[in-house]
Amino acid sequence: MLIQLTSPGVSDFYADLVIIGAGAAGITLARQFANTRTSVLLLESGGLELEEDQQDLCRGALVGLPSQPLDVSRVRYFGGATNRWAGWCRPLEPEDFESRKDWPESGWPISRKSLDSYYLAAGKVTELGPVAFDDVQFWQRQKGGELLRAIPFATDRLRTAIFQLSPPTHFGQRYRQELDAAPNVQVLLGANVLELLPDKAVTGSVKRVVGLTAVTKAGRHIKISGKQFVLAVGGIETPRILLSSTQMHTHGAGNEHDLVGRYFQDHPWIPNSAAVRFSSSAKIPLNLPLYFDMSEIAGGRFFGMLASNPTKALEAGVGGFRIWLQPSTESAQGLDSMRQTYAELAAGKVPDRLGEHVSNMLADWDVIANSVYKTLFKSDDNLINASAGKILGAVADLSFEQRPRFDSRVTLGKSVDRYGVRRVEVDWRMGDDDRRTAMTALNWMAEGFGQIGLGRTKIGLDLRPGAAWPENMKGGFHHMGTARMATSPEKGVVNADARVHSIDNLYIAGSAVFPTGGYANPTLTIVALALRLADHLKARLS
Repeated sequence: MLIQLTSPGVSDFYADLVIIGAGAAGITLARQFANTRTSVLLLESGGLELEEDQQDLCRGALVGLPSQPLDVSRVRYFGGATNRWAGWCRPLEPEDFESRKDWPESGWPISRKSLDSYYLAAGKVTELGPVAFDDVQFWQRQKGGELLRAIPFATDRLRTAIFQLSPPTHFGQRYRQELDAAPNVQVLLGANVLELLPDKAVTGSVKRVVGLTAVTKAGRHIKISGKQFVLAVGGIETPRILLSSTQMHTHGAGNEHDLVGRYFQDHPWIPNSAAVRFSSSAKIPLNLPLYFDMSEIAGGRFFGMLASNPTKALEAGVGGFRIWLQPSTESAQGLDSMRQTYAELAAGKVPDRLGEHVSNMLADWDVIANSVYKTLFKSDDNLINASAGKILGAVADLSFEQRPRFDSRVTLGKSVDRYGVRRVEVDWRMGDDDRRTAMTALNWMAEGFGQIGLGRTKIGLDLRPGAAWPENMKGGFHHMGTARMATSPEKGVVNADARVHSIDNLYIAGSAVFPTGGYANPTLTIVALALRLADHLKARLS
């Protein structure tokens, strides 16, 4: 049942399971209990459509690296971020769950193997096709996939990573009717959580939540009680609610070790990080639409990216990364670069990093000469073709895994929203480890293309130690790590079951629990973890 909390005369509520947040994680959890004997309350701050006054509650301050405003990167209505997501899905790598000596902050208390069956189920929830991902031979065997090819790199540092596309599934629309029809589920719309309340009858180091206070749009305060509680509100709102719950602990619920809000991560996204010029003499048999176009085969929709081999990335001491190639038919950029270099030399100036300029000039000359030849002789025999037409090259967008940092964090600021809740301040930070990951990614791509004679790469970044991050860098809206999962309360906020270490009946669902982020989009893992948590809660509530 969907209940709009618009009346000033709303009563208090009780349920066996109280889920705060109706995004991918919260809706997935609620569906696992639909039509069972467990009573469920699913709380959503917004309504069924975007409302500006509710969206305003997302606003906060960015005091670290610049990124999109918080009321742009988050969505506050039924369905959460799935109302706007692009549908990119991929599981984390098995190596992403393992500890690495050079990153002491790394390591999950669960393995990838423990999530494999949940990833399969998550593929159905997100309405993917066959969950084959990197098995290119599988896609080749399907009708329409006979010509698909992966770039045959000479070394194993890079590989082709398949991303599948959800329709995308807008959870609020797709599963609304199912939840509305479930007799044991109540969806409370317009319920703005203020803080969690402790069970004062429980003494000792492990506490319990007895309920929470919320406020409706009409300004009426209500109390919601229950047995088990789940925060499923994302990597920024999760620490906001925990830190605001000072009745649970002086410094916030679960914050005995000053870890709530720490280790904030995102996936940095740097468009146009490099330009690739394909060689006119390339003899590689490629089907570039695997990278340039979305393929639709056997009920699945997917495309390929270049990605790091996790083993080689670990050996190099860098994080995971992915590179999205987008076709380019322009050769003007190379010509402009040559003109600028010649002009500087003619003026008696020695260009910075002259060796790189000369290398770029030589690489560009092949493209420019080839273009002139084709213009004069009307020949396109040597062009590499894709379904979009004649492709001279590509631009590369880079996204990568950042190393978790203790000082990258979400805190409460001084300003408050209209309900008196302190707004957040996000201090997103990265370091030289991350610069090295970015440059390694592009260098490996350039070397890989050169080794097989595919073409030359012009790297557009200069991220030497201490260098400024490029102005066009932004976050991927993937807010992670602020209530990280760990084996002990000294290292993380929640345990392997996603339960807050110091609170017996409070769980966290979503990317806030990710100790590390890998390079894959987080939604599929969020859904898989929610399904896993549902099984755990079923045992506790039985």
